[in-house]
Amino acid sequence: MRRLSEAFSRAASEGRTALISYVMGGDPHPETFLSYARSVAMHSDIVEVGIPFSDPIADGPSIQAAGVRSLASGTRVRQVLDWCSSLSISVPVVVMCYYNTVHRMGEQPFVSELAGSGVSGLIVPDLPLEEGRELRRTCARNAVDNILLASPATGEQRARRIASSTAGFLYVVSRYGTTGEGNSLPEQAVGLVSTYKKISALPVAVGFGISTPDHVSRLAESGADGVVIGSAIVSRIGAGQSFEHVGTFVSALRQATAGKRAVS
Repeated sequence: MRRLSEAFSRAASEGRTALISYVMGGDPHPETFLSYARSVAMHSDIVEVGIPFSDPIADGPSIQAAGVRSLASGTRVRQVLDWCSSLSISVPVVVMCYYNTVHRMGEQPFVSELAGSGVSGLIVPDLPLEEGRELRRTCARNAVDNILLASPATGEQRARRIASSTAGFLYVVSRYGTTGEGNSLPEQAVGLVSTYKKISALPVAVGFGISTPDHVSRLAESGADGVVIGSAIVSRIGAGQSFEHVGTFVSALRQATAGKRAVS
């Protein structure tokens, strides 16, 4: 079994939804990134690490700002992969990047670098299903799960194709637009869990706009196999909160993965 599958299975055996926490590689500065990332990883089932990019079309203000900070401090792709290697010792790591980063290095060299860094999965949000066949094959040859996204706008036939092509888990985008914190859980999020669990043989994880322990609890109660939290963590790092405070926030999210039992 691959490590992502094991992480979902372990969480399910504990009566929980898996917590997938996002951090931007190199944010807020290369010298402090690993300390923040380890504080996050301590309370997470899976850590998603972003590679900073100058045109992050799927990301909202918080993660865009994190990418700007990281690039301004000189972060480079291979640095991020080195950090992933360190993190992957304790928790499964998924890399999120845009296709320009993959194309620049070449699909095979890039995926080989991921595998060599102990990375378990890869998300490339701007690569369409039809154009990603060779990357999916390359990932499969290197035992890296190529994780695909589906959204509220995805039609049924296409959703089934995405669900049958993804590896590791199916990433369900809970709302229209970009990533970002939300005061309320996106209205369609719970319904999307039910819809996609009917067609996916792999775990279903929900992200975009999931920001609070209450959001996590409600998705856990809905039967989601995983929840992805990004902007709510990144914004706290960007605000200069201490490693301990960020870790405490992620711990509260982790407690909520058992549903209402954890927040009652």
